[in-house]
Amino acid sequence: MIRLVLTVILCVLTAIAAVWLTLNPGSLSIEFLGWRMETSAALAAGLWLVLTFVLVVLWRLIVVVWTAPDAFKRFRSRRRRDQGFDALERALIASAAGQGDLAVRQAARADAMLERPALSRLLTARAAEAAGDLAAAEAQYEAMLEDPRTRLVARRGLSTVAQARGEPALALRHAGDAFKENRSVGWAFDALFRAQIAEGRWAEALTTLDEGERRGHVPAEIARRRRAVLLTVEAMRLALTDPDKAADRAERAASLAPDFPPAAAAAGRFLAAKRRHKRAGELIEAGWSAAPHPALAKIHAGLRKSDSKAKRAARLRDLAARSPEHRESRLLLADVALDQSNAERARAALDPLLAAPVRSARVLTLAARLARLEGDDEEARRLLARAAHAPGEPDWSDIDADGEAFAFSEEDWKRMVFAFGDEGRLIHPRHERYEAALEAAPETLLLAAPRTPQATRIPEPKTDFYQPRPAPDDPGVGEGHGEDAKT
Repeated sequence: MIRLVLTVILCVLTAIAAVWLTLNPGSLSIEFLGWRMETSAALAAGLWLVLTFVLVVLWRLIVVVWTAPDAFKRFRSRRRRDQGFDALERALIASAAGQGDLAVRQAARADAMLERPALSRLLTARAAEAAGDLAAAEAQYEAMLEDPRTRLVARRGLSTVAQARGEPALALRHAGDAFKENRSVGWAFDALFRAQIAEGRWAEALTTLDEGERRGHVPAEIARRRRAVLLTVEAMRLALTDPDKAADRAERAASLAPDFPPAAAAAGRFLAAKRRHKRAGELIEAGWSAAPHPALAKIHAGLRKSDSKAKRAARLRDLAARSPEHRESRLLLADVALDQSNAERARAALDPLLAAPVRSARVLTLAARLARLEGDDEEARRLLARAAHAPGEPDWSDIDADGEAFAFSEEDWKRMVFAFGDEGRLIHPRHERYEAALEAAPETLLLAAPRTPQATRIPEPKTDFYQPRPAPDDPGVGEGHGEDAKT
């Protein structure tokens, strides 16, 4: 629209000038080198315009011819750059689609056409990772270490490659270098923390967790739970070499996360060994209030070896009263009542659990004890038969009387850091690995099994094979359970 208006204005001005020159023709006389020319002013103006146009065209042609080589170079460079960006686009799409070989080829083409070594190396490394060529990706990342702009992303790539190769020590080194270089980068904290956990460097992981929480890389609630697990692991590790430090770590863990039963159990054991029975009892009671657990009841019962059976029973009843509606409290009250041959109290505690449509082996076993106490041996035998086929519970009720409830391996603790730390879920590796069933199986039956792959192969434990959940006969499902009953 603006161009149209300008064109109309220019035409109007030209017409006005033409009319004016026609009404005022005038005359023009030129004498040059003996030549004399006379003409009208209008014709002279027209000739001057034509001559100016010709000179402009000639000058333009001269400029085009003079600059043609440079223009051709610029055209080729622009065309090459466009082709390079096209190859870059195809490589990114292929890499995202999982077409590793195509991504590598397009990345190599983009590298040849674009004079951007940082971009080309990064793209080639990512394409090599997508193709599964970890050696090529590692070579590209190592080359990127020389450029300060790409050093951080190179550290990240090298750490990822090392983790994919199963080299936690190398991944730890690269993640540590990245975190030292820039502590404000969240991925560097996460990679370093996970590598330290994978290597079992619990004390270093605690230091890294403190720094990560201070810089906001991890939410305070997750940091609290992770720290409780790490302190508990440290306490277990120091139990034999430095009992004082072990008790201190366990006490800190139980204070940080009362809802983490292993911490309260460790604190109860270690503090009782130092004759700090009152503090041990306080932590166990706080743990029971937050997340009732059978291991806490077991340790609470044995805090003072000199106590009589009646005093221990009273202490356990007080413990159960801290979460009276919880399933574990009912089971604890029933067990204590049965030990004291108090059928009335045992019946009051068990009846709500027996009213459930599906009852677990643990509940049926207690009911069988109650039937025997009441003199009904036939009912006791029937309940025990049903208990043999009833579903089990991932709640540590299968621990030995003299055994340790949380006798986890180092790998189990590594899982626990993230299972409880990130999800608030208490894993039970013994239950997941079917250890109770394997220990109960007759040795002769195992030896007599035919030696075929189907008969002798035992599946490796998987975290997603069995998802622990509240027992089906729990009347309080959905009303709050211990972390050991959650997935």
